[in-house]
Amino acid sequence: MNKVLGWVSGFLLGSVIGAGAAFLLLPHSGAETRQLIQGRVNAVLEEGRQAAEKRRHELTGRFETLKRPGPPG
Repeated sequence: MNKVLGWVSGFLLGSVIGAGAAFLLLPHSGAETRQLIQGRVNAVLEEGRQAAEKRRHELTGRFETLKRPGPPG
């Protein structure tokens, strides 16, 4: 378990450091970089909202199916 936790934390730390280095080396100005980041964040949030809404509909349908009384047994 400790190996997995160490690997995951190392992966996340490496990802953050890599993303930071990438942003520092971008050929855009600060304002352009902020706009690019904000656009990407908005796109990811919208995808998440759509996925959550789809899953909510799926689970609501399952719940309604389970609420129906079954045949007498």
